Amino acid sequence: MKQNNINIYLTLDYELFLLKPGNNIDFSLINPTFDLVRILNKYQYKAIFFVDAGYLFALNRQKEKYPKLNNDYTKIVNQLKYLESQGHEIGLHVHPHWEDCFYNGMEWKISLKRFKLSDFSKEEAHSIFIKYYQFLQFNFQNKIISYRAGGWCLEPFSLIREAMKESGIFIDSTVVPGAYYLSKTHSYDYRKFPNLDYWQFNEDPSIIDEFGHFFEIPCSPHRLSQFYYWEKFLNIFYKKFQHESNGEAIKPSLLGIIKKLLFRTVDAISIDANKSNYLLGAFKTKERTGDKHFCIIGHPKCFTSETYKNLDDFIVYSINRGYSFTTFSKSLTN
Repeated sequence: MKQNNINIYLTLDYELFLLKPGNNIDFSLINPTFDLVRILNKYQYKAIFFVDAGYLFALNRQKEKYPKLNNDYTKIVNQLKYLESQGHEIGLHVHPHWEDCFYNGMEWKISLKRFKLSDFSKEEAHSIFIKYYQFLQFNFQNKIISYRAGGWCLEPFSLIREAMKESGIFIDSTVVPGAYYLSKTHSYDYRKFPNLDYWQFNEDPSIIDEFGHFFEIPCSPHRLSQFYYWEKFLNIFYKKFQHESNGEAIKPSLLGIIKKLLFRTVDAISIDANKSNYLLGAFKTKERTGDKHFCIIGHPKCFTSETYKNLDDFIVYSINRGYSFTTFSKSLTN
């Protein structure tokens, strides 16, 4: 029997690797998404997919020139429309570096010099947000109401506040309370944000405003042991855990790597690869806190067999406790 009513959200960043995207979207995006949905369908559970609209826009920009891009674009749009038809929710995910990237006929040439919206002027950031939102919304019947910043870089929020209002997006799900990150391309610091599972805000997402226009449903945090990163580091060193054909992710700074290897760090609760091993334990801890919202993240590009097993186990546990997965539109607009 459940102890309290918890809204469980499974949120997926629907994107490719950002340093080297790779050329096989079936392997990195299409197939793992369908594998995930097959599990959810068994239990009639729904997820929220934050779609990298910058990548979709970049595909559309060059798809008439390159048949491969046209094929990739069609596969992605068809999959996303299928997801919507099955009751899954679509959210906006913005990686603005796609403004500076192009396909040369063989591979994507990636530039990360302007990786986050704060690398653009306020007028440019506003324009990019609106352009990506409109392009994404055009493909779907249901209103897009939620947003997740690329690279978790929500601040400064003033860059996109008016664009979010203009777009009718009033839910953000970017913040990971207590988390801190630094790399050559981007950084974020949520150590002074509310350590809550939900709040409203208006001008500043770090300041609670009970009458605020916007809702923050943060990614549920937990402290990840340094031993996890040692295991990951050694696996990579011995070439046991690689995504060579899947692309390559952005690397943290040397200082960030050292910090992760020496200290417990705050991370979002995730179903990615072996991070999914912590999912059930983290949820049991949250059950005892009385939180009403539990937001899980995941990236199809990072899914492994552990992902599917641990997610299935977690769903069975949630069913036995009387919980179910929901979406932002159902939990906040009903």
